[in-house]
Amino acid sequence: MPDAAALATLSADEVARGQRFAFEGLRRRHLASHVALRAILAQQTGLPAAALVFGAGPFGKPFLQAPAACVFNMSHSDDVAVIAVAPDAPAGTEIGVDVEVLRPMRDAIALAERNFTPAEQQALRAVSLEQRDLAFMRGWTRKEACLKAIGSGLSIPPEAVDAGFAPERRCLTVTHEAMHCALHVQSLADHHATVIAVATT
Repeated sequence: MPDAAALATLSADEVARGQRFAFEGLRRRHLASHVALRAILAQQTGLPAAALVFGAGPFGKPFLQAPAACVFNMSHSDDVAVIAVAPDAPAGTEIGVDVEVLRPMRDAIALAERNFTPAEQQALRAVSLEQRDLAFMRGWTRKEACLKAIGSGLSIPPEAVDAGFAPERRCLTVTHEAMHCALHVQSLADHHATVIAVATT
C-alpha cells in the first residue's frame, strides 16, 4: 500500500474510485497503480505528480491534459499492473497496452469462436495443447491493446481486430462501420508468467 505522501498525489476522484471497490485487495491495487502512474508521468513531464490533470475520451480512455501532454495507457491483471508511455510520440499518436497473467484456459476455443477472426480461430486450433494457453493470451492481449489504442471501448467487437498470435511487430488496419484505423502491435517478452502487448496508432 502506498504511504500517505504518495496517496496525497492522487486526485479526490482517484481516491473515491478506489474506495468503491468491494475488496480490499482491489482497492490497494487501484491506489498503488495510480500512484505509480502519476510518478512515472511526473518523471516524463517534469511536473509534480499531484499537479497532473487527467481527462477521459468518449469511451472512457484516460489522457493527460495539456500543457503536459504525454501519451500513456495502463492495464491490470490480478496483482500486476503495466504502464506504457510514449513521451516523444508524434502528435495524434495513441498507445494501448494489455497484460494478462498466464493461466489455464480450458474454454480457449469457445472464447475464440466468439472473439477471434476465422483466420485466428483456425490458427489457434493448429497450436499444440501445451502452447494453446499462451497463444490464446497473446492473441487476446494483442486485440485488447489495439482496441485500447483506438480508445473505442466495446464499440468495436474484438473479432473485428485481426492481431494474430505471433509476438513480432505487426501492422494492421481495423475497419468497423465508418472507422478506419492503422496500428502497429507487438507482444513483449513473456516475463513472470505474464503476457503483454503494446499497440500504437
